[in-house]
Amino acid sequence: MFTHMPFLTRSLSGERTLLYCQAGESFFWKIHVRCGLRDPFRLSTGFSEETIECSPAAWQDETGWHVSFIAGGMDPDPLFRLYRMDGQTLDQLSEPVAVKPTRTGFIYHDRLVSGDMSGTVHVSGRTVDRILEFPGTHILRLSYRADSPDELLVTCQWKGEETVCTVLYDLANDRQWFLECDGKPTYKPTLYGDELLHADRSGERFEERHIRSGTHHVRTRCHLASRLPSVFDPIVPITSEALEQVRAANLAGVEKHLGAAWTIATELKSGHAYRMRLVGHLHEAEEESRACPDLHRLIRTARKAYQETGIFPDWEMLADQLYALMEK
Repeated sequence: MFTHMPFLTRSLSGERTLLYCQAGESFFWKIHVRCGLRDPFRLSTGFSEETIECSPAAWQDETGWHVSFIAGGMDPDPLFRLYRMDGQTLDQLSEPVAVKPTRTGFIYHDRLVSGDMSGTVHVSGRTVDRILEFPGTHILRLSYRADSPDELLVTCQWKGEETVCTVLYDLANDRQWFLECDGKPTYKPTLYGDELLHADRSGERFEERHIRSGTHHVRTRCHLASRLPSVFDPIVPITSEALEQVRAANLAGVEKHLGAAWTIATELKSGHAYRMRLVGHLHEAEEESRACPDLHRLIRTARKAYQETGIFPDWEMLADQLYALMEK
């Protein structure tokens, strides 16, 4: 049996609770639960055996347990939807209620998070309405840390590749990190305290996986995701006075990050797999260049083109534009 998509949380009494998906060779994933050291059991959803159930998440409060998950693929209605179930205990939940059509997402209290295959994540709730863009990727799973719910876990696949990455994105401050475990990018992980579980590939097919415990995980600061303005969560524009104050320092930062990206691109041509670092430096250069709209647009266009097509930026053109501004 294959296991996949773990989610770690705690009950109100502090009992370790693991939700995960299990499937045989048919890959009809079904949600299972293990509470403490007790035997695992299958979550009762009432769906047919041919319905795929995936990406579980759950929390408990004084009213009981609240579970969300994605399900779909069944005839005659193959559409995937985000569902919610509630009840006093995990083995006595209500019937699933469809919340919205989506391939990935979760519910946590009044927060609803959903994503699409184009690389866009929408976070909505009573006090937030935020849109995040992960350019050049497909969103494969959206989850969160149960012990720190503002920290999203976003698993992506680079377009046109089997290469994956997981970004830990903190909604409280917009900081983000790539997560690696045992020397490689994590795939659909869960984090609680110091414990990390992830779906490690164990066969020839992409989804032939088993849940493993990570022995050593590393966070690397990145800037893959961009925050876009939305109705209730606008991004305040930079004033002209502020632009003049930071322009010189920012251009030096642009020079540093473009130089690093150029160096990494040379290593990539020699077969070194540093794609994530290259993207990270291009995004840093993009952020540093916001005070110079024309340069910012050129770097952003170059980064997105590389992520989506693999075509390297025109380094000489970017250097010419940068130094023309620095000489003013």
